[in-house]
Amino acid sequence: MTIMKEKTIVLTPDSKNRLFTSTFQKAVDDLSVNGGGTLELAPGEYVLSTVYLRSHVHIKTNKGVKILGALSFYDYEPEEKYDYPLYQDSSHSNFHCSMFVAEGIEDFSFTGEGEIDMRDVWDLDDVRKIKHRGPKIFAIKSCRDFEIADLTMKNATDLAVYFVDSKNVEIHDLKLNVYIDGISPDNCENVMIRDCDVVAGDDCIVFKSTYNLNKFGDCRNIEVKNCRLSSRCNAVKIGTETNGGFYNIDVHDIEVYDTRLSVLAIETVDGSNIDGFRFANVHATNCNGIFYATIGDRLRGPEGIKIGTMKNVLIENVEATGPYHEYDTIYWNYLSYAAKDKHQYLWINTPHGPNKPNPKGSQFISNLSGLPGHPIENMTLRHVHLTLNGGYSGKIKPFAKKGEYPEIHTSGHPLGAKGIVFADIDGLVLDDVTINTINEDARPDFLFINVKMA
Repeated sequence: MTIMKEKTIVLTPDSKNRLFTSTFQKAVDDLSVNGGGTLELAPGEYVLSTVYLRSHVHIKTNKGVKILGALSFYDYEPEEKYDYPLYQDSSHSNFHCSMFVAEGIEDFSFTGEGEIDMRDVWDLDDVRKIKHRGPKIFAIKSCRDFEIADLTMKNATDLAVYFVDSKNVEIHDLKLNVYIDGISPDNCENVMIRDCDVVAGDDCIVFKSTYNLNKFGDCRNIEVKNCRLSSRCNAVKIGTETNGGFYNIDVHDIEVYDTRLSVLAIETVDGSNIDGFRFANVHATNCNGIFYATIGDRLRGPEGIKIGTMKNVLIENVEATGPYHEYDTIYWNYLSYAAKDKHQYLWINTPHGPNKPNPKGSQFISNLSGLPGHPIENMTLRHVHLTLNGGYSGKIKPFAKKGEYPEIHTSGHPLGAKGIVFADIDGLVLDDVTINTINEDARPDFLFINVKMA
């Protein structure tokens, strides 16, 4: 990664906490037109709306720096207009409605021990029609050779760190507490994400492959390691935006706790090919569902796309320990925020807002499945040990995929196994996989439907 830091500008904050965007932007631009350098922030509070980052400009936040989001959604840039069709929600099409925007630049960084607090700014009028989501923190498009590190970020009401069509990326030592997705690479190559602590209302680390730049792309050569994750949805996920491909993705040495849906979700529902995914050395506590994988036929995208593929998936050295119990967590959308809904009851599957106790419910059961005629190929689970609540003795539902947004519960709940359901897999290997339940449960450990063992 090329680093140019010959020139330095030191900014000091406005003592009256007025909107500081124009001063900040001028400092970035002055460095840029003079070949680049470092913008150093002195301790204090900076109130910002939308700032455009530039090539060869490196922003350093000293300890004691607090960057505060503007308190009105309308202080941020409006979303862009496109003259081509969009097949994903506006969160993945829009970049300008963000605090820090980078487009088509290279060799830049944003690092230091500072804090970014977006201050719970929602799109109250829902002008973007995406359930009141507000500004992102970082929105990065078609960039290369950049680093985001050492920051604390909180109270973001849209994607926190979103980067698309970018190469040679280092994301590390971030501490996030945000309402929507945490870290989201989309059609990116050569990415390292490490040593991050993410608490998210939506997914913590989520790989996407959208068609949002009017072209197909891939996520390729991505490593995630040494992260600690807690999610009101999924801790690690591929999807659901899956028009392109996912190749050589390695997620390892991960701790997951207090997670409502899945520790791991792998989804190809819009034509993606997934080939080469490793999930290893993972410890999970107080998590509802553990594994979810699906090949689906939503096919949201350009005309002519076909059902995707999933092959060469390795899950190894994973331990999940129970019991799964109630806990307090972060808000996970605007309705949840407005209702001050922080308590997560057991086994709840409500789409929005306050959830309620469900004493007759059951822990979500892992299910890994292709489609008839479109099996998952070559999936291995090795040294996997799950300790689950168990204790379910009511009616079970047949495993059947539904035409709704795919999550661990949408293939049926409760299912006819207490551990894992496998369906439509060609080349399954189970090596030292154990299921234990805290409460007696008569269901078998595994259920196999149209599965060929390797």
